Amino acid sequence: MSTHSQIDPYHHEASSNTIQQHSFTNWFRPLAIVFAAFLVCIAYTSFTPSASADTKRNTYHSVSLYVNGELQIMPQLAQLMNGNTLYIPVKQLDRIPGITVNYGSPLSLTGSRGNATINSSNSFVYAGTTYVTYKTLLAISELDGRYASSAYTLFVWTTDEGKAKSATILANISQLPAGAGTLTGQKIYPFHESGAYWITDVAYDAGSTIYYITARNSGGNEIHLNSNDAAFDFVLDAALAQVQNDLRGKTVWYDNRKIQVEKINHLDKLTFVNFQIEDDNKIRAVVRKTNNKLYSFDLDPHFSVPDMLEGRLFFKNPRSVYKWSNKVWDAIAANEVFAGMTREQVILSWGVPSDYNTYQSSSLTYEQWIYSHNYLYFWNGKLSSMQSF
Repeated sequence: MSTHSQIDPYHHEASSNTIQQHSFTNWFRPLAIVFAAFLVCIAYTSFTPSASADTKRNTYHSVSLYVNGELQIMPQLAQLMNGNTLYIPVKQLDRIPGITVNYGSPLSLTGSRGNATINSSNSFVYAGTTYVTYKTLLAISELDGRYASSAYTLFVWTTDEGKAKSATILANISQLPAGAGTLTGQKIYPFHESGAYWITDVAYDAGSTIYYITARNSGGNEIHLNSNDAAFDFVLDAALAQVQNDLRGKTVWYDNRKIQVEKINHLDKLTFVNFQIEDDNKIRAVVRKTNNKLYSFDLDPHFSVPDMLEGRLFFKNPRSVYKWSNKVWDAIAANEVFAGMTREQVILSWGVPSDYNTYQSSSLTYEQWIYSHNYLYFWNGKLSSMQSF
């Protein structure tokens, strides 16, 4: 019986149980950095304040802040403590009409309804920034607002116009698929723009499954990114930071079967350093070779950071997975093949073929693997000959 079809690199019928165990979708990818769609990608980095008021272990989640319908772009973000108490950085209060910060000793706030002294009962300090409870602001001012828990976003307003603008964004959040609200307020790097932007609004059309995303940069330039979630044309800063933190200092091995780069060879042992964002928002991975020199290589643009790394790095030494001879490993490291190699060895050297033909009887399996300019011929799972064309 003969067949002719495209090879599925994730379920190649000729692969043994061993190669299936380390298939190309999850081959050496640590579970710690595999994100299930974008819902997990947008996790924030947690922190532990060192204020005297924080005498027990608390949990924190970063929260985006909108004032009169406008996203506040600042390094310091509001925080949700233990899932029930909102804190706002004092440095952001100057952006809220009707609130005055008195930078004296003690630090205090003034609003239309009264004053409040900032102390250990209503604040905490982290990395030189003081955070005060949202309830304190409501008590001393005419401020009104709403917290969108599905988006980890706080909306406050002081005018009817601000309330109406906030209501529009809140209505859009309420129509988003589960978990998608957390895109709101996120810092992103659009692949066809330069520099960072922040998502200010996300609308969703359930019929077409299209997301209508509005984002702007710190200079006020606004862009629109409309696509379904499988084709988001940007990467989340939080996702890059999460994977970077997981990989920093870890040993990896380069996989050049997809893209060959100068001065980094196939299976070279490397130490992951960080991600580098170029002016045109290209993402580069920076690594350190055993000679202690730094090198970097471009990654394909992709919303999922693990997918950027797919087919570029091994996270476990292939030599420790397969106990093959030095002759085989030397050939694989040089991207060479020779007669007698197994299917797995050829794939690890050249990658998965673009096409193949097979003939199988009760005692014989014959295969022809097709690469760009070569035919490889296998008898019973072993490479027997090759032909260039």
